[in-house]
Amino acid sequence: MPNLNGLKNRISVVANTKKITNAMELVSASKLRVIKKEYDNIQNYKNSLENTFSDIMDHMSKGELDTLFPVDKSNESELYIIITSDLGLCGSYNSNIINLARTRVKENDKLILIGNKGISQANKLIKNKDNILKSFAEVGNKFSYELASLIASESFDLYKQSIISKINIIYTKFINNVVQEAEIKTLFPLEIKTDHVSVHTEIEFEPSAEEVLKNAIPLYLSSLIYALGAASKLSEMASRRNAMENATDNAQEIEQTLILEYNSTRQGLITQEITEIVSGADAT
Repeated sequence: MPNLNGLKNRISVVANTKKITNAMELVSASKLRVIKKEYDNIQNYKNSLENTFSDIMDHMSKGELDTLFPVDKSNESELYIIITSDLGLCGSYNSNIINLARTRVKENDKLILIGNKGISQANKLIKNKDNILKSFAEVGNKFSYELASLIASESFDLYKQSIISKINIIYTKFINNVVQEAEIKTLFPLEIKTDHVSVHTEIEFEPSAEEVLKNAIPLYLSSLIYALGAASKLSEMASRRNAMENATDNAQEIEQTLILEYNSTRQGLITQEITEIVSGADAT
């Protein structure tokens, strides 16, 4: 028959674990609400920026775009900006990013890693450590615009120097508080969307759409990386809250099971003692 003291200790351990996970769930939920408000504002800005650039692209042909930003087709090396978290306890958030990256990253590609978890998993992504161009750890709960601008500037310089032929980002798309998906988005070179319908068909650009686009690319890349970084941070916090909620629920279930086992064992021991007393009395 199980030892009562052993069961009491297990119940105590599970109860303490439940308190910790519940506290972490509450903290994550609080941070989630704050980050969500900031994310909504950033998304509005991102959508406006993308619409503006779509209008600019409407005034350009693919040939003009290729002339403005020539692509070295002989260079197959691409850049991947990979966003992970600094901390764990966020479910499958990081593993989804790493697994997606492993399906796309080739040996000659270049990497910019953001977050401790991605940095620690770099050996799973690429063998040549020289291809890891930058690593940013301890980013915190907020993905800053300064960091986004730095990454955008260095990425675009690599493209202009023909070191890479494409700039990609692997991040986590926020769908809702329960669902988040790892996703790859190509940031550059720009693509002309044939299905885009411009609302402002009579826009005039001074001096020209080409010149405006050329000068605005750094802003575009910085803003896009900033917005996608914010989406990743929001997804991370939502994933952590969900993970802690599930952990709390599991701890509650285990605690109840152990309490039932403890009560059943205790009742069995009491019954056994009564039986032994009665048997002893009958024997006399």
